[in-house]
Order: sequence, then C-alpha cells, then structure tokens
Amino acid sequence: MTIKILASLAIAATMFTACSESTTTPPPSKAEQCAAGLSTDCLMGTWSINGPTLAKSVTSEFGTDITYVLDPSHNLSASPATLKFYVDPEKKTNSFEFTNSSLSKADCKTATGKTYGIWDIVGTSLHLYARIGNDCMATSDATIPVTIATESGIVKLTFQSIFFMEPEMKQSDAIEKQTAIEVYNFVSAD
Repeated sequence: MTIKILASLAIAATMFTACSESTTTPPPSKAEQCAAGLSTDCLMGTWSINGPTLAKSVTSEFGTDITYVLDPSHNLSASPATLKFYVDPEKKTNSFEFTNSSLSKADCKTATGKTYGIWDIVGTSLHLYARIGNDCMATSDATIPVTIATESGIVKLTFQSIFFMEPEMKQSDAIEKQTAIEVYNFVSAD
C-alpha cells in the first residue's frame, strides 16, 4: 500500500510541476499581425497621422519619379491626429474614432474634433462609414484601397486616397486632392 501511495504522490508531483512550468507565448507584434496584409487583428488599435501626403514629381538624370511628401502647409507632426479601430462592446460592430489634431488648418472643423463611424474590410480595401462628426467631410461613406508595410520597425497603414484628411485639403487644387494619400503609423494596441 505504501508503494501505491508513493507512486500516486510521484505522479501528482510530476503533473503539478508540468502544469506550473507551462510557458506563455507573448502576443504577436503589430508587424506580425500585419505581415499577411489587411486584417481585423492588424487594424485594431490606435494609429497616428501627421497630415495629408502629396505625390510630387522629382526629376533627376535618371528620369522622373513620383515621391510622397507630407503636405508642408498641413503638417500636424507636432500634434498628430489619431485614428482608433475597435469593436464597440455594446453594438458588437467594428467602429472607429478619428480625433483631429489641434493644429488642423481645415476651414471646417467639427465641434468635438472627432468623427465616429463603422468599418469593414472588403478584399484589400477598407469600407469606412462616418456616422457622427462627418459634417465637414465631402463624403462620409467610401471604400478605400489600403496598403500595409513595415518600415524601420514602424507599421504603416496607407489609404490610397484621402478620407479623414479631406477637410484639410479643401483649398488644394484638384490634382493634389486626387493624388493625396493618408499614411498612418501604428501607435498602440489599446
């Protein structure tokens, strides 16, 4: 009987040790979540934008190239605007909150400086529908192609046309508006 008790204790001790030594794997980084491209996990969290980005032609001895630069007249880098993607806990919908920069030079600004709405992924595009705080936007419902890339350890989400930055671009010429893009940097997973 003593051998049976000792054997049972040895088995119990082994199981306890195995359970207590279980390793926890850290959650994937944003770069890992976004490695396969646009997904819900990749979007979740807060992103920042320093202003609209414009396409500029640069001529060199090798020809003409297009480069993208932050619009110097709407540079919000000292106080970037933010875009937060989350799931609304009450409505169970994919939601966003855009908070404009205090440095915004837009002619029209919402009373709260915030725009709220819902989003959905459609292939490699993002469908955005701004429901609240959209009074300054030319359009509040758009499907925008996006790209995701990691540059120097920073995950960048690029809207291939303007949406939230459109009020910043109201005084720009038509070509700038048509070629402007929005480049967001991932900030936090909150």
